[in-house]
Amino acid sequence: MNLSTQNPDLCSKCQLTDVQEFLTRFPIFSGAPAGVVNLFGYLSKKEEYKKGQSILEEGKNCDRLFLILSGKVAIFQYYNERRFHLQLLSGDGINYFGELALLAEFKWFFSAEAWTDVELISISREAFSKVMERYPESYQSMVRKIINVRIHRFVDQSSYLLDHISPEAWREYPEEEE
Repeated sequence: MNLSTQNPDLCSKCQLTDVQEFLTRFPIFSGAPAGVVNLFGYLSKKEEYKKGQSILEEGKNCDRLFLILSGKVAIFQYYNERRFHLQLLSGDGINYFGELALLAEFKWFFSAEAWTDVELISISREAFSKVMERYPESYQSMVRKIINVRIHRFVDQSSYLLDHISPEAWREYPEEEE
């Protein structure tokens, strides 16, 4: 029997509970008061992308954090008209991108594309602001956690790039031209 056809409200409540449980495993929301997590779960959106579909584009305005429920997302950047792969994020663990969009308005400095079919949970900057207005005592802790996950992501991306750097870049000092 299909639960959603029998009682659509019950199905929505189950999905909301699943999202809230998922959020509590993410470092930004872990340890947050239940009311904060519940409200983020309520204000979040589920998004689906097909393999090869663009999720966000470098240079466009950013407005939300993405958490990967399932599938894989390629993170890349264009430099000198070449596409450089930065990371492949999977829904197998707790993976995310766009966390800085919760704190400030800027243009994306990378692109993201569905490497496989992907299910994401997104939380907009507007939703983040609404929750923080209602729970101002959690703001400082949330900002600190967002900065920490961004630093962790930066270290991961830097390590990936250093692992794949060309031997010419290993020189201590550039050769002087005569």
